[in-house]
Amino acid sequence: MLLRDTEAIVEAARERLRFWDITDRQIKKIEETGKPVRTMTIYSPASGYVVQKMALQGMRVMPGEKLFDVADLSSVWIISDIYEYELPLVKAGQTAIISLSYFPGREISSVIDYVYPSLTGETRTAKARFTVPNPGGQMKPQMFTNVEIKVNLGKRLAVPEDAVIDTGIRQIVYVDKGDGYFEPREVTTGLKAGGMVEVIKGLKLKENVASAANFLIDSEAQLKGVAPVGGHKH
Repeated sequence: MLLRDTEAIVEAARERLRFWDITDRQIKKIEETGKPVRTMTIYSPASGYVVQKMALQGMRVMPGEKLFDVADLSSVWIISDIYEYELPLVKAGQTAIISLSYFPGREISSVIDYVYPSLTGETRTAKARFTVPNPGGQMKPQMFTNVEIKVNLGKRLAVPEDAVIDTGIRQIVYVDKGDGYFEPREVTTGLKAGGMVEVIKGLKLKENVASAANFLIDSEAQLKGVAPVGGHKH
């Protein structure tokens, strides 16, 4: 009975050490030496780089207290900001081209594996996530990237972005009426891409509009949308 009780106490001691993440090899060494151990190596449950260190020599540690942040950088997440108006076009599974200034001329192809369900209040953007292999740890946390997602928008009526004047209340374009005269026209805009903006309402196909690059309009006209004004033909 005494031998059985002793073995139970020893096994309980082993189990307690395992709960502290002491390895079986370390436990066996303690048993072989038969001597008390004042210090012991605690191994991280994951391999990687220490990116944050909270532990200090001599500090008291309580259960559940974090000592280190360890990151496995063999693959990294790239988080892209997606504007609110672009969200209907962005879905998990789409392919994107990613480029970094750290690798001039090099492009990485990756697939969106998750689109976060909420918006950031300050920027009104959602976030899309990519998982990218990182051999050699060349991509570092907090690096900036450019992400290009190609989306087939089909055929839409669109004008250059600088042709649309936003007064804060409405959006105006100047339609060429011929002989150097232009008519201010209120429009409803939609998607933006590649320097162009979709016009949902207010324009017809083949109507010409003036762009800010070659048509000067005084500030009063921009704010009030005055009657037709003369200008350079577009």
